[in-house]
Amino acid sequence: MLVSELTEQNISDEIIDKLLFEGLEYKGDNGDLIVVLGSKKAPIYRMPVAERLYHSGKSSKIIVCGGKVRNFDSGKVPEWEAMKNAALHLGIKAEDILTEETSMTTYENLVNAEKIIRSNFPGCKSIILVTTAYHMRRALKMAEKILVKFNIIPCPANDGSTRRNTWFKTDKGRHTALDECMKFGYYIRNGCIDDFEI
Repeated sequence: MLVSELTEQNISDEIIDKLLFEGLEYKGDNGDLIVVLGSKKAPIYRMPVAERLYHSGKSSKIIVCGGKVRNFDSGKVPEWEAMKNAALHLGIKAEDILTEETSMTTYENLVNAEKIIRSNFPGCKSIILVTTAYHMRRALKMAEKILVKFNIIPCPANDGSTRRNTWFKTDKGRHTALDECMKFGYYIRNGCIDDFEI
């Protein structure tokens, strides 16, 4: 079955698990750069993953993405600013953090990050992509279309309710996982990702 053919009526728990999580585990590869996609919870769930990569020597530079202004614990600021503040708090050096400050969507995160990479890292060949685990497949499929010159290394971050081993245990996890699966059709129809078999 093609992903574009999925509906709330024909999707199963097995398909949700396969679509969102299968084969996306981080395998420990080094990258020339870490790209962290933005969200309201990115400072909490995604930045600690980027910090571990950075401090374990997997990559020495980080781009934090996201121009959407949200209410964070630190106040009403853009995603990139909250993520950079979290990175600094986690001991990442300011000179090793680049900021993508205008994007409103995952697609724009990646399009704008590509421009920053082209300008600042002409020798870049591989990118470690950090986003929440359930969001990784869609982000990776977009990255494959936008960051075509690079080897993309997925490094998923677990959130509180929608991990591979817990999403099916709560109504919140089920809703988040199903909603994510249903988004694929929209992005395929709009040319942001290519259709694929599931």
